[in-house]
Amino acid sequence: MFEDAARIVGSIVRFIVQDVILDFVLFQVGRGVLLTITLGRYPTRKDCERSHRSIEWVGALTLVVIWLAIVVYNNLHE
Repeated sequence: MFEDAARIVGSIVRFIVQDVILDFVLFQVGRGVLLTITLGRYPTRKDCERSHRSIEWVGALTLVVIWLAIVVYNNLHE
């Protein structure tokens, strides 16, 4: 009984992490950054479907760079 409940909770957590955070947040951040850098030329709708993971990597890299900038700023102003 407990194993079934733990498996269900684990499945829900995995769904939230994978679908909501990775597939939505990172994709939208990466897409926004790429659209800003290329002045709206990339990614087109076809490119969004073909290079979904690459766009997510750009989103992850963007969030890491923003986090590093915050860390450096806070360390310089102590």
